[in-house]
Amino acid sequence: MKKDNIQDERIVSQKRKIGSDAFGIVFYGLLISILIQQYMFDAPFSQYAAEFILFMVSAIYVVGRNIIVGNNLFSNSFKGQKMVVINSIVCGLTIAVITTTFNTMNYGFEKMGGATLIAITAFITFFCGALTSFIGFEILYILNKKRQKQIDDMYNDSDE
Repeated sequence: MKKDNIQDERIVSQKRKIGSDAFGIVFYGLLISILIQQYMFDAPFSQYAAEFILFMVSAIYVVGRNIIVGNNLFSNSFKGQKMVVINSIVCGLTIAVITTTFNTMNYGFEKMGGATLIAITAFITFFCGALTSFIGFEILYILNKKRQKQIDDMYNDSDE
């Protein structure tokens, strides 16, 4: 007789949660590793290219799989467009703060042109980062809504 190993739903759910947590640790660890190597160690791209490629592939995979299966990437507590704008502003601020901080640390306050030029540079970086993020999030929002509509239509058609 063959003995089947039956696991209850709680055990399966816990194993999936542990795997998800491990992925999150590795994912954000790669991001931190990239930032440290790029800004603090002033390493050439070839030194952290593998981490960058793995980070981008895993990010694209997670977003792509969620869109394919029809999961809503944007919170239902806000309207989707509000979430796109909020995410864009947060990304722009994060990019501006990290870039300005590390550039000031690497080049020094005086070489950066003083407080006024640093503030202008930070604002321009924020604007460019927020705009680029907005375009990316808007594309994801449109693709996500389109896929959710396809799935809704598929299930609505089968009910009739």
